[in-house]
Amino acid sequence: MRCTFTSVILLLLASSLALAAPDSPPPSPERFDWDLAGQIAVQAGGRVKPLDSYARELVKSIHGRSSYAHQHPVESYFHWMSDGEKWAGEPLVYLPKNDLRKRLGLHEEKGNHFSLLSLRSRSELMSLVMEAQSREEEGEKLTFTQTKARDLLFRMGALSDVFIHEAPLFVPTADPEVAWFSMPEVITRLEDSTSILPEDEHLIALGFMAMYNAVGDERSDIFNSGAHVIIEAQRTMLVNQERLLSKLDWEYRLNRLNPFLWAKVLLIHGFVFFFASLRSAWSRWKKVAFIQLLGGWAIYTFGMALRMYIAGRAPWSNMYESLLAIGWALVLLAVIFEAIRRDRLFGAAGTLLGTIVLGLAQFASLDRGINPLVPALQSYWLNYHVIVTLAAYACFALAMAVGHVVLISGVRSKGQVTSAIAQLTRANLRIIQIGSLFLIAGILLGAVWANVSWGRFWGWDPKKTWALICWFVYIILLHGRSAGWLAWRGLAVASVAVFPVVVMTYYGVNYYLSGLHSYGAGSSPGIPWQVFAYLGAEALFLAWALWKLRGTGRPHPAAAIESEEASALTTEVAS
Repeated sequence: MRCTFTSVILLLLASSLALAAPDSPPPSPERFDWDLAGQIAVQAGGRVKPLDSYARELVKSIHGRSSYAHQHPVESYFHWMSDGEKWAGEPLVYLPKNDLRKRLGLHEEKGNHFSLLSLRSRSELMSLVMEAQSREEEGEKLTFTQTKARDLLFRMGALSDVFIHEAPLFVPTADPEVAWFSMPEVITRLEDSTSILPEDEHLIALGFMAMYNAVGDERSDIFNSGAHVIIEAQRTMLVNQERLLSKLDWEYRLNRLNPFLWAKVLLIHGFVFFFASLRSAWSRWKKVAFIQLLGGWAIYTFGMALRMYIAGRAPWSNMYESLLAIGWALVLLAVIFEAIRRDRLFGAAGTLLGTIVLGLAQFASLDRGINPLVPALQSYWLNYHVIVTLAAYACFALAMAVGHVVLISGVRSKGQVTSAIAQLTRANLRIIQIGSLFLIAGILLGAVWANVSWGRFWGWDPKKTWALICWFVYIILLHGRSAGWLAWRGLAVASVAVFPVVVMTYYGVNYYLSGLHSYGAGSSPGIPWQVFAYLGAEALFLAWALWKLRGTGRPHPAAAIESEEASALTTEVAS
């Protein structure tokens, strides 16, 4: 048994270290310095960002993966832009098997990537986009196929702009509110004998052409020199925009440091040590586990703070950022409860849930870019309404995890209410109370925001309605506990069983219902199999726990109670 337990610990540690492995080795001086080129400032997507950020977003959007052919994203960008005619015939554009592929006549083709030329030849694509535009003008909800057709056309346009050098924009303007110049525009002016370019614009154009030719000629020295020239010229032109230059530097560091990855690594290690410390022989590891939990949260907070500074707004405006916010709140709750209680279970639950949330944010097909706010979200209330509501979801997720622990502990104790079960039940009750308070506060803040924006406090929007349903569900649970309907076992079962309502409120409304909060409506072909797997797994777990606990629930007279206080608490919980 000891060998098995030790093997599990070592396996978990090895897995976490593998996640921290670098994507690629650092370039040698003789190679193209893609990292240097990534520091060039560009304007795209409504804001100024490092070329490194633009390239990452471009490759992810076009190819559906974080890299193409194991290349640095900046390398992929320069290869694509240096020979658009060649790459237009290469299978770059990601298009998974779905109804859109059937409509385009590509359902029998192998693979999930197609060339720009092959997609342009599909006349049905424009028909679908025109249908989508007509339905949108009539106020009707778009179908999944129409939504994906518009998205595909947008991605094809973005790739075409790269091929013809219309995107991104490299040359700053004197007015920060005015769009930057594209390279074709500046090069045309450079070649025009009647036009005189400012020196810095001239240098940027020459640097760009040097880098463009160097990629084809495989001259890394010229490429790196061109990157230096562009960076210096841009910084001269932006010398009066110190805040912008600072944000560019920090965004590049954010991409390089990847704090959310390192937070995840620390949280995984924390979970391993919390899990190990549950054995009395290894209990000394709980201090190390708590330090890793605290360190993971600190790095997590650093990453969130960087996104806030770079964006100039609260970092929870889309699905990706809201996932990060939920994970951050989860880990913070774990830090607080573990610091107060020191029972290791909250630390283990928080590190595990934080790791899962960060994993979902990393691997889900979500836009990770730092984008300008849509008009509907440009409000002071975004800073408070969203995070308070997400904190409520984090509380309910932690309560769900504690419910699992209580039921497993109950099965192990054969239904006897131990002091650990009693204390966890009381803590679970407090977590649900805090979550319910956060949720109603978030609903009320949203109502105030709605009144400011649309002149009414309530409009039965699906998100608001489901948030209210969620609150009523947990209020019923709390009243059931207060009225004595739910003992320790009932509260644990309920905290697990009702969590799918939170999943529907947070995730389902965004993708399957139409409303002001349904930013992803029409973008999903159906309920993912993972949701059914989760529901099935939870149903099996609850059935197993209830079967094992049938006919039990009252404390046994001989139950091992560690103190008089724990004994009184056990009697209260079991009543």
